[in-house]
Amino acid sequence: MGMVKIFVRLRAREITELARLLPNGQREAYEYVCELSIGDEDERVPPRGMDTDKAWAGLQHLLDKAGVPVDIVDCGKPLFDHGWGVTPPCLLTPVDVAEASRLLDGAPFAALAERYDAVELTSAGVYPGIWDEDWALPYLEDYYSKLVALFHAATAEGEPVLTWMA
Repeated sequence: MGMVKIFVRLRAREITELARLLPNGQREAYEYVCELSIGDEDERVPPRGMDTDKAWAGLQHLLDKAGVPVDIVDCGKPLFDHGWGVTPPCLLTPVDVAEASRLLDGAPFAALAERYDAVELTSAGVYPGIWDEDWALPYLEDYYSKLVALFHAATAEGEPVLTWMA
């Protein structure tokens, strides 16, 4: 399967519910946040989150090369010491989210794409090692667009974002 990075926007009532669930066991809290992330089947409740599939490392590499000081991999304050998957869930405050959104706005994907070098990504061992595929750059663009949209939406609502690696 592989590692994916997950981002979930949280409303005030959702933070309250998460805080209520965490002391009772992380499994319930995890299931609650996952439900928020995917919404419901008939779309009465739209999804509040997304994952970057395996694009997270490639996106971070391009952001780093462009000098954009946004860390989408190791960001936020951990809620506890052990993970829900690979890493513990971390919370980005509304201020953190707004700053990241502003910085991402200043880095349109076209500017990141200019720094795309499949040989460099491959030789650097950037996960997941797909960089010589003809679909790799559009793959990164698709997930970057979704990530930027999530940060914009969270910023517009003054919401924090919970994130972890699964």
